[in-house]
Amino acid sequence: MDDRPIVALAVSRSVHAMMFTDDALALLREAGAVVGPVEVATPEAVRPLLAGATVAITGWGTPRFDEFLLTAAPKLRLIAHSAGSVKPIATEAVYDRGIRVTTAAAANAAPVAETTVAMMVVMLKRIPWAIRQPWERKRLQQGGPIRELRDLNVGLIGASRVGREVVRLLRSYPRLRVKICDPYLSPSDAAAMGVELAPLDEVCRCDVVSVHAPSVPATRQILNARTLALLPDHAIIINTSRGSLVDEAALLAEMRRRPLYAYLDVTDPEPPPADSPLFHEPNILVTPHISGGMNQAQKDMGRLAIEQALRFLRGQPLEHEVTREMLPTQA
Repeated sequence: MDDRPIVALAVSRSVHAMMFTDDALALLREAGAVVGPVEVATPEAVRPLLAGATVAITGWGTPRFDEFLLTAAPKLRLIAHSAGSVKPIATEAVYDRGIRVTTAAAANAAPVAETTVAMMVVMLKRIPWAIRQPWERKRLQQGGPIRELRDLNVGLIGASRVGREVVRLLRSYPRLRVKICDPYLSPSDAAAMGVELAPLDEVCRCDVVSVHAPSVPATRQILNARTLALLPDHAIIINTSRGSLVDEAALLAEMRRRPLYAYLDVTDPEPPPADSPLFHEPNILVTPHISGGMNQAQKDMGRLAIEQALRFLRGQPLEHEVTREMLPTQA
């Protein structure tokens, strides 16, 4: 009889194939009796997996852990989420039962930050517009300055995991003044990061403004008509966070009024309508939410979720826990 703890892979077969490597799954099977995945992760399909489970590993598409699921999981003690935001699955009832929750957002932060900094370089150099006008260098320069990522003010909205990783990457670029706005960041933490803690209005006056805050009521359309008007001409706006943080109508209006450039990897709604004016504005670049969670990053996130499950089963401290108190400030 197998008396090892039960670990439920509460994900669909397609997510399972996308997120978990054979090596990581082998380590998990050494530590526990693994059940799942399911064909489609409906509540009815996931519920039987949870009977007797100590750990549930969840992911994109896993149903919310409400009373219907939790009443079938009396032994559940950990939900290790293999995606970023735990809000789609975590409920008050989860925390009321003393079930702990972890996130794999840290594994997703690196590719999002790398994309963010790469787009800073690309847009300051005006490469997308140079591609549209090959060998018309004089005309390109007449349209705005061609710059490098140095001797500039970079403003970050949010000291999230991604925001902090962006700061780390920016250290390799010379003579940058990085300013960050985050109500939960202390002056001492900002100093330790090597950045200047600044109010939102000051951050919005930077040459590059990048959004890395969670989507919560306080951040909805934090870039709006008033704050966008503070941007200097030829400023770069980057949003790899959540579409709701930018008032897209105000952004379009401001960009039609003067020279600004924007990269939106996220929109509101997502995806945008096929006839969205975002697709037709010459100084806006739109991509379909690809800055994180693709290919290698997906495997990294799955690996991180399994690592947290293993740490829990071995009695070791969790590294990426999301407590009830943290949930309101998470993406």
